[in-house]
Amino acid sequence: MLTSLRLNPDLLKVPSYTAGRSIAEVKEAYGLSDVVKMASNENALGPSPLAVEAARQALAHAHLYPGTADRDLRRRIAADIGPGWDERHVILGNGATDLIRMLAQAFVFGGGEMLTAAVTFPMYFVSTSLAGGVPVRAPLGPGMALDLDGMADRIGPETRLCYVCSPNNPTGLTIRRDEFDRFVGRVPDHTVVVLDESYRGFVEDAHPPEPWPHIAAGRNLIVLRTFSKLSGLANLRVGYAVSTPEITEYLAHAQMPFHVNTPSLAAAMASLDDDVFHANSRAHVLQERKFLGQALTELGIRWLPTQANFMLLTDLPLDADGCFEALLRRGIIVRPMGGWGVPNAIRVSLGTRRDNLRFLAALRKMLDGVCPRI
Repeated sequence: MLTSLRLNPDLLKVPSYTAGRSIAEVKEAYGLSDVVKMASNENALGPSPLAVEAARQALAHAHLYPGTADRDLRRRIAADIGPGWDERHVILGNGATDLIRMLAQAFVFGGGEMLTAAVTFPMYFVSTSLAGGVPVRAPLGPGMALDLDGMADRIGPETRLCYVCSPNNPTGLTIRRDEFDRFVGRVPDHTVVVLDESYRGFVEDAHPPEPWPHIAAGRNLIVLRTFSKLSGLANLRVGYAVSTPEITEYLAHAQMPFHVNTPSLAAAMASLDDDVFHANSRAHVLQERKFLGQALTELGIRWLPTQANFMLLTDLPLDADGCFEALLRRGIIVRPMGGWGVPNAIRVSLGTRRDNLRFLAALRKMLDGVCPRI
């Protein structure tokens, strides 16, 4: 019985992270045969074909522990950044969430503070609580934009990590290069800035953050990226962080042995050469978010000007939880945002054109009275 055990008080404080409902789960629960998932920001085009073939070939060696594939992938990532970068600047994780866990263990132990936006990726808060740290939430600015000046004002002596997610999940909004440069200049030396760019591949803004000069200058900055989105490898779990060699070497102490398997590493490496797939993925997202945005505007639905592969629908003229449930019964999985701090909103991943049309048709029916009005 738990009552007779000595429990970790930090673990008991960890807020739960609820993943999006799976297709199989919704089919079983509602007796459906055709379900589309538009809840978890997955790549609607599937995985990189080059990555799939590389993973298939690597499975022939599944009986062996990973060899040099980790180092080889880090070398390739560093080389793609530019001259003067090498594998010492890069560390891999079992998805970006694993790296977020490593960062919490490395920096916010013993009551250290993690500062981030009030509405952003929940795993920042989960990992901080798990490591015994203290999450600090900075309010968003006008239009739900990240307020980096306000965030800098909240940095205190115990602020050890500061997450900036751009494009931010779940809003899809980005920050400009000049905003980020000014922010980094205000951050004291005892605080590590983490720039999470998981959705960088879908950004159209002309002047996104440029983190490499800051790292090259020795700033305490870490950049997070992933193979889950643009490359379509979400289920293979490969993420990476880029920073100074001193920081990555320190983070390696929180890394589990054989943290990423060889088929996943092979897939990630091969995906870096799949320029055609990356271009198609980006073009699809840019096309569908324009299409869906125009259609939602015609329906009178408010949405944020996203730069990611999802859209946040805000101030719904419907009850968001009721809308979520009604869509589930029609075989469409979206993500309600009440638990993320955005009441009466849903996040919708950009699907295929067929998926998006199906979502719009269901939404029209609900606007006509199927889902209770507020």
